[in-house]
Amino acid sequence: MQFIQNFMKIIYLFLILICIVLSACPLVDGYKYRIGTFPETPVNMGDINSEYDDYNSTSPELGGTTPLCFSSNRNGNHKDFDIIYKLLDVYMSKSTGILEVEENTKGSLDVFAANASLNDAIRIINTGFDELGPYLIPQGHSYLNQEYIFLYATNESGNFDIKFTQNLTGDSYSSPLNIKFLNSAEDDLYPTLTADSSTIYFCSNRGGNFDIYKADLNKNNNLLSEFSDSIPRIITKDTILSSNFDDKCPFIIGKLMVFASNRSGGYGGFDLYYSVFNNGEWSAPVNFGDKINTQYDEYRPIVKSFAPDFTNDFMIFSTNRPGGKGGFDLYYVGIDRMTK
Repeated sequence: MQFIQNFMKIIYLFLILICIVLSACPLVDGYKYRIGTFPETPVNMGDINSEYDDYNSTSPELGGTTPLCFSSNRNGNHKDFDIIYKLLDVYMSKSTGILEVEENTKGSLDVFAANASLNDAIRIINTGFDELGPYLIPQGHSYLNQEYIFLYATNESGNFDIKFTQNLTGDSYSSPLNIKFLNSAEDDLYPTLTADSSTIYFCSNRGGNFDIYKADLNKNNNLLSEFSDSIPRIITKDTILSSNFDDKCPFIIGKLMVFASNRSGGYGGFDLYYSVFNNGEWSAPVNFGDKINTQYDEYRPIVKSFAPDFTNDFMIFSTNRPGGKGGFDLYYVGIDRMTK
């Protein structure tokens, strides 16, 4: 018995010693970087871009390997815009602190297989006309596939209408349908949902210039039922977000909305703005400033949060500033976290 007691004391002292060593050695796990920060100045997304116009991106989530859809006229040789699908890697090494944002070409990954059906969606969506503003809404998983409701706009009818396709009711994506209650005789584009899916926002020039509009959704129905029916809804222009100029490309994450506008007081062309939802309304839009905006056009922003792994949030946008591959290129940048 005495032997066991002495042995337990030795073990106890040994554990205390390990704790002391660990507390005095923060790098004992071999990692120098435990939290990342995205750059405050925009970075070109490299080989994802082409010499043509690449913009209007969307992604349901970022971090690791994730699908990225965007519009480009690369297929039509500067003519019509199609929606392109890529897999995107966003990784920071804990050892070196090097951030990598690049296309993933490893076809053996589970995420590759789960999202392979998006190629089917792209084939169904793209026409000989322009397809813009893709917006993916994740709806869980079936056996092997990630399920989505895929929103976008097309000018196949002569003006832009918001449509959707989905793979919830079959192995392949459904034939695209109009979201009738959103569309008008003018251009309607860039749908985006609030965090609780109670409201859908979009932009339209039904009032002359482009403004940001919204429609309430029935939270008791699923989104597929909401988008499929033709029951009229009240469409309201948000007068706080809209101006006498063109306000386009709204995108919502949490309580944050980002969008593009060529309103006065900017740096030239379209600039990127943000607004925060508090006390039942959006705050007055704020320009992102000259670290992000230029005298050229900044367009179609989307934002993703990597909390708690990164100190700030991740924004992708398109711009025709010099230094890219040609036309509009996709860029990424870090912004202050305002998504909660």
